[in-house]
Amino acid sequence: MKAKLYDLMNWARIEGVVYSEEDKPCTILGPQVVGSSTLFQAFFPDAKKVTLVLEDKNKRVSMEMADEEGFFAATSAGKKVGNYSYEVVTKDGKKEMRKDPYAFNVVVESEVLDRFQAGTLYDVYKEFGSHEVTINGVKGVRFMVWAPGAVRLSVISDFNNWDGRITPMNRVEDSDVFALFVPGLDATVEYQYELKAKDGRISLFNDPYADRKVTKERTVSKIHVYEEFAWEDKEWISKRTLKEDAFKVYAWEESKEKNAAKLAKQLKEQGFNHVSLPAFYLSSDFYQMVDYFSSEKEVKKFVNEMHKAGVGVIFNWNASACYKLHRKPVSNFFISNVLYWIEEYHMDGLIFSELESLLYLDYGKQPGQWVPNVYGGNENLDGIEYVKHTNSILMDRNKEVILLADIDAIWPKVTAPMDQGGLGFHYRYDTAFTRDLISYLTTKPENRPNIHEKITSRMGYAYNEKFVMAFPAKVVHDLWDWIPGEEGDKFSTIKAAFAYLSFLPGKILSGFEVPEKLNKEYTALVKRCHELNCKTDILAKADYNDSNFSWINCFQQKECTVSFLRKDANEEGSLLIVVNFANDEKPEFMIGVPYEGRYELIFNTEEKAFGGNAKIEKEAIFTDEMGWDGYAQNINVSLAPLSVSVYRYRPFTEEEIMAIAEKKADKIREEIMAKAREKVELLKKLRGIK
Repeated sequence: MKAKLYDLMNWARIEGVVYSEEDKPCTILGPQVVGSSTLFQAFFPDAKKVTLVLEDKNKRVSMEMADEEGFFAATSAGKKVGNYSYEVVTKDGKKEMRKDPYAFNVVVESEVLDRFQAGTLYDVYKEFGSHEVTINGVKGVRFMVWAPGAVRLSVISDFNNWDGRITPMNRVEDSDVFALFVPGLDATVEYQYELKAKDGRISLFNDPYADRKVTKERTVSKIHVYEEFAWEDKEWISKRTLKEDAFKVYAWEESKEKNAAKLAKQLKEQGFNHVSLPAFYLSSDFYQMVDYFSSEKEVKKFVNEMHKAGVGVIFNWNASACYKLHRKPVSNFFISNVLYWIEEYHMDGLIFSELESLLYLDYGKQPGQWVPNVYGGNENLDGIEYVKHTNSILMDRNKEVILLADIDAIWPKVTAPMDQGGLGFHYRYDTAFTRDLISYLTTKPENRPNIHEKITSRMGYAYNEKFVMAFPAKVVHDLWDWIPGEEGDKFSTIKAAFAYLSFLPGKILSGFEVPEKLNKEYTALVKRCHELNCKTDILAKADYNDSNFSWINCFQQKECTVSFLRKDANEEGSLLIVVNFANDEKPEFMIGVPYEGRYELIFNTEEKAFGGNAKIEKEAIFTDEMGWDGYAQNINVSLAPLSVSVYRYRPFTEEEIMAIAEKKADKIREEIMAKAREKVELLKKLRGIK
């Protein structure tokens, strides 16, 4: 090696490159100005000869091998470099032209780095990961990733024979962020990252911001391509609302209708205005969890079709995937992922599934496997902060998005505002009632009296939170098979269950299934339940008002019946709901009522339109003055087996009051006349008159 070239080289730093421990290769490799010349250094372990091709100067310079491991160097007069390439002759004789990644400076704005480290870079996926970009007129791919604990980080791919020594990335300032621009690459590149730790261990990992692809050899990352999508949902987005009466959710699952337009039509026919998706990350086969930041055009098409039909889309986001939330960049990653699905895919809401795994340090762990927090408790303070942070950002950036908490734990104030010590969700799953009702429905009717509390106990806590009675698709997939009885009994039970949920306080998320031949009748029933909920204020707008509900009788265990009122403030229009979960008819069933007047049957799950045999009673039922169920009046009704009946209360009209008064007067007159006749007969006997 020429002495002058030898003297220009930093051998300690070269050793760092050769032994793959250099974290700022841009300061060694590529062009470095030295005096009035430029020093070019490159590392090609697979090369036996390298020629520097100065394209702008039309000049070729043979590079000297400074280290037998493949480190080459050469100098060129002048400080201006211009375009250049390396002509590499590999050890097996192949000749290749290679662009130098270290000729390009990847600029990471200090604000971006500061926000990332502070956990507030909410669009992090637009900066990190791999992106096709153009630098100095040259097209290629910019890679950027966070790799704490890395001594050296490299991009590995076909372009460097998956050799981690060849393309080390540059550490950005003194952070754990690494970046590199590789010229000549496009969106077809498949890659991984190779990390060398302080103890010398080498590990591979995929880019968390990219798409993943599974090959026979390995699982690799693919560049996330942000394709333009022609959204047609502007009208839907502009009309999105958080009003409680606009929340009727259908739980979709993979075995059901996959055609978006057809599914949307079915949902509209049944009166649903939202659909929940079963998986938190949707891949190309639509329901398999694959990537955090996947680029799925099919998902956008699905959401677009739903929105065009007037149906919102809510997705499940599995909170159990979150970990190491005490590190701000990690928390930032998961917050930005939620925002990604909301904003890039126009989702209308999300369900935080398995939220308890975030809130408790000891969730799913044995004693000794967890460490208490600084206050000695089992609350996961970092998880709580993450949830509140995520919800606050969502509410700030996407005010009309619905936030649901799927939590199976006794945690207070889940749906309370954050400024009141709550977590800030709009709704919470009532998982306890889900289990109870499923248990009740799958028990034989003759044994249901023994577990009657399973259908009544929720009202003891129903107003503690804004509950959604959620029956996700995975829960109800086999429900039809589990319900006892013949097909007719199963169908009546499903109809009664859905109606019972519809008229209890709280919202519903349900995907109850029936055989295809019964779909028409079941669709009609679901639609009618939704219509009643939409058009009746005491159902639509008073689910979370405790003055709106009162039991009539919830203690008729042997009868397997419950009755309750959804009350109007003015009494008129209040609804009486009577539920019969027994598989026998009750032709004269007495029910106490608080209001004197008439009760009109407006809905029965066993109507002919719903596949039953019951007839709607056209004549209103008048109250009787005999007390019952603790009330001064009662009505006498007929209950079909496994059914739900809804009666609307109306006070007596003046004409009816007069008619009733006349009947009472007639009855009194008859009673007086009867007594008078009895006295006359008695006197005749006493006087011996025949």
